[in-house]
Amino acid sequence: MKPLLIALAAVALCFGAAVADHHEGAQSHEGHAHAEAAEAAETAEAAAPPMGPPAEMKELEIMNGTYTVKFFYKENPMGPDWTETEATAVMSPTVGGGAQQMLFEGNMMGMDFTGMGLTSFDRETKKWQMIWVDSMGARISNYTGDFKDGSLVVSGKDLQGGMTIHSRLSTYNITEKGFDWKYEMSLDGTTYLDAAKATYTKQ
Repeated sequence: MKPLLIALAAVALCFGAAVADHHEGAQSHEGHAHAEAAEAAETAEAAAPPMGPPAEMKELEIMNGTYTVKFFYKENPMGPDWTETEATAVMSPTVGGGAQQMLFEGNMMGMDFTGMGLTSFDRETKKWQMIWVDSMGARISNYTGDFKDGSLVVSGKDLQGGMTIHSRLSTYNITEKGFDWKYEMSLDGTTYLDAAKATYTKQ
């Protein structure tokens, strides 16, 4: 009888050890799975793009407001003569601060002229973006560029009469009271001519 009890005790010890090993293995596997899930969540969070207005948009806040605009343009960019006109413009944040909107109203070449622009910062390309559409051209133009040394300079390509025009738009001398603006155009993307300029004075 005693050998049988000893044998049963030995079996019980082995079974208990096996159960304990299985439980510890399960706990270890569960802990490893939790660690992997946590690491995956951290990776996904790091990969997810930031939401809301880019911090760079704060650079445009000083420009928000209503403006009286003295606008000068050349009907012939190759010529020396400038035509002067006046307009009004309102600049304000839109889409929750993700972009700045400009609404422009004036007179151009004897016709009522209205325009709308949007300016924003692209986190992916680290470039400033601008789109513009007006009642004269009636098409959307796209420009990209940089904000350096207090000046926002963007460029792109436009079409006029079937010709490709290289355009460069500069916004500079930016203060709480207003700013200056210049539009340059080129046929080859190298030699630019002044085609329009403006002084924006905050009301």
